Amino acid sequence: MRDIKTTYSDITLTQSTKFKIARLHNNQLELIKLLDSLLIPDAKYKINSNGYHIQKFFNWLIYGGELPYSVFQIGNSKLPFLSFSNLPVINCVGAGECLNYCYSLKAWRYPAAFFRQLQNTILMSNFDIIEKELQKVINTNQFKDSKKIDFRLYVDGDFNTTEHLKNWMQLLKNNPRVNAYGYSKSLNVFQDLINSNYEFPSNYVLNLSNGGKFDYLKPILQKQSFVRGNFTAVKGTKKTIRKQFNKKIFICPGLCGSCTSIGHACGNNETFKNIEIVIPIH
Repeated sequence: MRDIKTTYSDITLTQSTKFKIARLHNNQLELIKLLDSLLIPDAKYKINSNGYHIQKFFNWLIYGGELPYSVFQIGNSKLPFLSFSNLPVINCVGAGECLNYCYSLKAWRYPAAFFRQLQNTILMSNFDIIEKELQKVINTNQFKDSKKIDFRLYVDGDFNTTEHLKNWMQLLKNNPRVNAYGYSKSLNVFQDLINSNYEFPSNYVLNLSNGGKFDYLKPILQKQSFVRGNFTAVKGTKKTIRKQFNKKIFICPGLCGSCTSIGHACGNNETFKNIEIVIPIH
């Protein structure tokens, strides 16, 4: 087994290798073996290289301790909200034709993004850690005095099981200041929880994404109070896609947080209730 003090050179990670790593998220022993086989000892150390992030993640799996990456990300110019992601595709039980244009996979060219998603996927089996990390963030100086904290649940990835969905919904009930919204194709998971007469929290808004294999459930879910409406990705440009619809739509400008003068549309379950929000496939 590699020693924690050994240094490593830059390592090329192909997309197929990343998928091999991702699929081992629930088999820690095999994941450790695979990461160990990728590391090349006694070579020049390069900060922010694939080798550095493999080593960083490998050490956490072996020795535990402080999480290698922040669980929640604080916003940037494109998405000015608190957010959470896990591995796309691996967690997307409802993925269908959307796999042909999945933008989340583009983020895998950044090793820190890939390993953060992998870390968060592993943590889904120990949800107490995720809740503790959220408490840390919302009680920092940046958020502790905020009455409402906008939160995008899943920038990348999706709900994988009914248990995961229920855990998130309970977390939101426990933290009413967190104003969450998101997009999902795991509509079967929502349907299972609805069938159990589960009461969804008032601080969660769901947008129904297209391109999934459970799109036929949309009319059923649309009746739920926590569902805002459809969020549809189509081919075309902002100038041409309006012609594809014979009804009022709202075209997503691509920058969250400032799309309207009254806040972001996707999280607004009042003004934008049942209005289809459309975005060009990118």
